[in-house]
Amino acid sequence: MKRVLLIVAVVAVVGAGWTIYSNVTRAKPTIPEGISTEPVGYGDIEATISAVGSLAAERTQSLSFAISGQVVEVLVQEGQQVTEGQVLARLDDDDLQLSVKQAEAALRSAEASLEKVKKGPSEEDLAAARAAVDAARANLQKLQKGPSASDLELAKLSIDQAKNTLWGAQGNRDAIKGSPMAGGGQLAQAEAQVANAELAVKIAEINYAKLIEPADAAAIAAARSQLTQAESSLARLEAQPTAEDIRVAEAQVEQAQVNVEVARSRLDNATLTAPMTGQLASWRLHVGDMAAPGTPIGTIIDTTRYHIDVSIDETDIRQIQEGSTVRVELDAFPGEQLIGEVTSVSLGGDATQGIVTYNVRIDLQPTELPARPLMTAAITIVTATKENVLIAPNRAILRDAGGKYVEILRDGAITKIYIRTGLTGADHTEILDGLEEGQEIIVNRPRQNIFGSIPLGG
Repeated sequence: MKRVLLIVAVVAVVGAGWTIYSNVTRAKPTIPEGISTEPVGYGDIEATISAVGSLAAERTQSLSFAISGQVVEVLVQEGQQVTEGQVLARLDDDDLQLSVKQAEAALRSAEASLEKVKKGPSEEDLAAARAAVDAARANLQKLQKGPSASDLELAKLSIDQAKNTLWGAQGNRDAIKGSPMAGGGQLAQAEAQVANAELAVKIAEINYAKLIEPADAAAIAAARSQLTQAESSLARLEAQPTAEDIRVAEAQVEQAQVNVEVARSRLDNATLTAPMTGQLASWRLHVGDMAAPGTPIGTIIDTTRYHIDVSIDETDIRQIQEGSTVRVELDAFPGEQLIGEVTSVSLGGDATQGIVTYNVRIDLQPTELPARPLMTAAITIVTATKENVLIAPNRAILRDAGGKYVEILRDGAITKIYIRTGLTGADHTEILDGLEEGQEIIVNRPRQNIFGSIPLGG
């Protein structure tokens, strides 16, 4: 009896197991070999454009002196970090300091002249000018009136006096001639006295004749000119300072100030300072070197800020907007990611062998990585993002004349389902219509039909 019960129990268990197996098999058909599926689900998606570029420092500045001279001091070395305004080197500036002192002295002189002009002429200058006018006027009046009676009388008396002297000389000569005791020297001296007396008479007569002659027109004209000049000089003094005089003096002060600024600028140029904060990428200067104006002696690079200029094909450029997020990975630091932002998209493009590209500038955020200019960078520009949308793997989406579709297994047959898509990312595509969450779609199957009796459904 027990043996019969045991056999019945075993048969019942086997029957129940077969029933469960049959139900499971009917509920979840076995996927043929070579086919793999994935369920459709919700997730985030982003569209990107990839490119390759190289790092560029935000600012690179060549260093040089603006004047020539001998280097007397070098304060930095290549590779050193410097700050804006830091002194890097100096030239010999003894002559330049002397030029500044000379220019400052000239400025003080010009300023003093300006003050003098503004004060006007002194009383001594005015008195001298008035006296010159009076003298010129008196001379003109004398010429116009002619000699006075007293002048004529004095001229006549001069003639009489000269004649009296002549007569006396003649008498003395005659007495010497008649004296047997007189020598030859006395007679010669007496003759000379007579000749001089005769000349004095002629001079007195000429002066008298000149005195009674009418005034010369040329002399009167010259006297008038002298008076005019004297009066003009007095008028200028009395009118000072004129607006023009002040402008001239002020212009001289301004010119002197410019000369001071030029001299000080040349003195300042003898000291080379860092134009910005950065690192000395190159530095070729030693004490005793002769510096030439504009000759590069070093280069400073701003290592705190980098950007990338990258060329994007015309088919992709419309997707890129200013402000787009960018992920950057440098070949020199694999696995390290830098973050940047698109800051400009050029309007004009470049055409090379029929390929049109546009320049896109990407500014990178500060990083602790020891990045260097020209390092190669793999760039990923995020053009659009969507969160929590229905997505499907890109490798599952196919296309034919009817449009985009995916394949599923239905009753053992591969069946097409046409879909409508939205945003496409690197691995997934947004599904707008045609599929539901959890639906299994074929993501991989052999190229040839290996299903035997499994038909391809419509």
